[in-house]
Amino acid sequence: MRTKFLRTQFLTGSRTQVRYLILLLVSMVVPAVFVGGCLYYLIFNLMAKQLGIPEYIAYNLEPVLRQINVILLIGIPPLFLVLILWGIAMSNRFAGPIARLEAEIRKISESKDFKHRVMLRKYDDLKPVADQLNRLLDKMEGK
Repeated sequence: MRTKFLRTQFLTGSRTQVRYLILLLVSMVVPAVFVGGCLYYLIFNLMAKQLGIPEYIAYNLEPVLRQINVILLIGIPPLFLVLILWGIAMSNRFAGPIARLEAEIRKISESKDFKHRVMLRKYDDLKPVADQLNRLLDKMEGK
């Protein structure tokens, strides 16, 4: 019976996971800035065209802008936190097996113990690679 492997470390520190997390952060910040800029532009542009008096526009838009700022300050940080946690979990599904595969191959090559087998979880995306490596080790061992 195979032992069940549970990942206890979600941040592997591998370059692969760091790249995915940077990509996630950029993909969160850029749309947030774009949507925020479009929202402010829309408010100022529409109100300026309708009211036509700059001092009056600024006076009337101040409460609206305060409400938008409060909504953005309350809504965006929890959303970013949830997305970052989701990104860590998703990047770990890819970077975790890579880190484990690297560690197992390093262990086999350093110890020259060809009886050692690479164990990945059943649903890891790199499970077929680990299975092929185990078949190669079986052939090298003469099984």
